[in-house]
Amino acid sequence: MIQPRLGYLFVLSVPMCAAVATPRGLEFGGLNYTGWLWLGMLVLGVLLIMIEKAIFRDQRCVRFPVIPWAAYFGFNWISLIWADDFGARNVQDAMQVSMPLVIGAAASMFIETSGQLRALQRVFVISMLPLFVSLIIWKLDLMPSLDFDTGMRPLGLTVGLVGCVFLAMAPPKYLLAVAGWAVSLAICFASGGRTVTLSILALPMLHPRIGTKLGRVVLCVLMLVLAVVVFHSDSFQQRFFYSGHGTLEDLMAGDVRGSGRFDAWPKILDHAMLNPWLGHGIGSAYDYVAIVWPGMNHVQNDYLRVFYETGVVGFVIFILVAIWQTISLFGHVRSSTGLVQQTFLAAWLGWLLFLINATTGNPISYNLWFMNPLFALMGAAYGVHALQSDASSSVSPDPQDNLHFYDQA
Repeated sequence: MIQPRLGYLFVLSVPMCAAVATPRGLEFGGLNYTGWLWLGMLVLGVLLIMIEKAIFRDQRCVRFPVIPWAAYFGFNWISLIWADDFGARNVQDAMQVSMPLVIGAAASMFIETSGQLRALQRVFVISMLPLFVSLIIWKLDLMPSLDFDTGMRPLGLTVGLVGCVFLAMAPPKYLLAVAGWAVSLAICFASGGRTVTLSILALPMLHPRIGTKLGRVVLCVLMLVLAVVVFHSDSFQQRFFYSGHGTLEDLMAGDVRGSGRFDAWPKILDHAMLNPWLGHGIGSAYDYVAIVWPGMNHVQNDYLRVFYETGVVGFVIFILVAIWQTISLFGHVRSSTGLVQQTFLAAWLGWLLFLINATTGNPISYNLWFMNPLFALMGAAYGVHALQSDASSSVSPDPQDNLHFYDQA
């Protein structure tokens, strides 16, 4: 029987750390507590992996597919060589962007059984409670000394990822899956996140196994009707349109509140073209955005950010890795079973959530709130799947892995 180690508890802490990291204003040594939190997790994760490898050597393997992501993250680090105005901020961004690889590797090493996968899923579910509490504190302004406004966007992405875990649940947990998804939708709507709210509405339609074609059509109609209702709500109207009122035609025409995006993006793109092949270096966007977009330091479009900072070379690497990751996760959803399949499905839906929200936000740098928990799901799924595949010829399968909750095509 595999005994859980400190590394296992470390992986379980990832979603909970994301859930408690909403407020800003608690600073220690000039750094917000969230900064100390992700930095401490990065150091601890690296140490745990190194210690386990040193002690157990080949018995403790990293089963996460490191090489594709190492190509992209490695290029980010190389871009420090030509980064504009190189400083601590550039190194910080490189660390933040590449940290999820450490989490994915740790999860693939320390999550080894279906029981441990189940525990990880439960921690994601439990993490909804502190996320909901943060929303209530923000709505009622119960802690005016702390800044909850800034944390609402990453909170929405964390909630969305938890919603993906709910959506991936197998029968007889359909009622819990729907209820959890609905709560996730409600929290994201209340937090004011436009893109993440619409993304959560889209995820059920992107679910790979809905049963019959008629069921998929009915589901799509229901989600579209619900999206129209959400779109025409007073709060959404005020967030979408400067006048506070607008139509779907206005939305399609681009006549929407962009919070400065539509003015800043062309300027950022023009500046990116000054060094189109290699970009301006990781972390360089932080200072330049403030010049063309007063009060803002983030591009709010990760695709544009990747192009700005790493140029055509880095952008192509990123897109190729993104395509590979999408195909890999979907392929494992189709080929795996039981809790492993559920975890792969949650990770795949979470990955789609990232791809959608990267168009109007910067989730790639939300390592603590989104990318770390997402890679924890990925790594755990890859790890247990690899172990079960290696042992399938000599060990009886886990009873949970006989739970085929989708009809195989």
